[in-house]
Amino acid sequence: MKKYLILIPVLLVVISIIIFFLNKNMEIRKAETELSNLKELSYELKSAFDMHIDLIDNPEISVDNDRISKSIKTIDFMIENYLTTLNGLNYDRLYRISKIINEKKSNLTLIYEDIKTDKAVMHNSITWAINSYESYMKNKRSLSASDKRFMNYLFKAALNQSYKKMVRLNSTKYADSLNKHLKMIQTKQKSLKELKMALEKNSIIKDINQVILFSFNTSEALRVEVDALVQKLLIVSTLLLLFSLGIYARTIKALAQTTESKRELTEFTHALNNSAIVSKSDLKGNITEVNDKFCEISGYERDELIGKPHSIVRHPDMDSKVFEALWDDIKYGVPFQGIIKNRAKDGSAYYVNTTIIPLHDKKGKIDEYLSVRHDVTEFMKDKDS
Repeated sequence: MKKYLILIPVLLVVISIIIFFLNKNMEIRKAETELSNLKELSYELKSAFDMHIDLIDNPEISVDNDRISKSIKTIDFMIENYLTTLNGLNYDRLYRISKIINEKKSNLTLIYEDIKTDKAVMHNSITWAINSYESYMKNKRSLSASDKRFMNYLFKAALNQSYKKMVRLNSTKYADSLNKHLKMIQTKQKSLKELKMALEKNSIIKDINQVILFSFNTSEALRVEVDALVQKLLIVSTLLLLFSLGIYARTIKALAQTTESKRELTEFTHALNNSAIVSKSDLKGNITEVNDKFCEISGYERDELIGKPHSIVRHPDMDSKVFEALWDDIKYGVPFQGIIKNRAKDGSAYYVNTTIIPLHDKKGKIDEYLSVRHDVTEFMKDKDS
């Protein structure tokens, strides 16, 4: 199980990266959808505005003002909705464009009203001019047929020209009325020409085109950003995968070495227990652990030894100075080696070649002692004899 633990942090990092990517991708997709909807709305408004301008700028005087008023209300509603959409998106460029369109919208409202008024006045003047003209022609009995044809041509030309030159008819009550209305037509036509220029100046088509272009460019930039995120995710994931595989391989190798070391240690311990008398003690010399050979040679049971000092097996013949020297060595970390005479539980004596090694904790401090002994009783008896 431990060999898989190293993969957990890497897995968590990968999951975090994927979550970040999914959230970022969701934000980008949302922005792309908003920009796509904005483009559609822009095309709709552009088409509607073109139709609206054609209606407003129609040279036909007979255009219904009610139809114009309805078109104005419709286009105003569409522009307001468009401005709301622009301001709802978090783009400084769109916000600046929305301010420009809003200013133009205010100007257009005034221009529309002036156009409606001028067209109404022109329509009224033309109606009266036609009536005055017909009355005038009927009262000019003295005119020849060719003169009447000329006057008819002149009147129609007067209605269709820019009125830089004004036709002045002979002064009669019908001629005065006709001249008055022709003059009004001339004035309003000039006014409508100026209003048409103002209409073109305040056209929002150019601004809508900028919004469309911005939407296209931003959408393309977002797609590039998504591609870059995917590429970065793949690179990071690949590097993390390679890193984790390397760590995993080293962990497997380390575990294998640890397993081998444990196996060797187990075999060594087994061999040591079968060939030597082994015990451990704390810093005060109290026994904390013994092997079977220790129990066998001392004649004590394990529970009789654990917690007792090593003096339990000390033979009274042993010089106390030996043990003083022993403690002087091991408490300073120096291993002790020497032959010690011990006494078994039944009182019999036995000799052991003893090696005592200080064991250290993780901080390097001595926390216990390991004693390894070999039975040399027979050797010592032969030596004494």
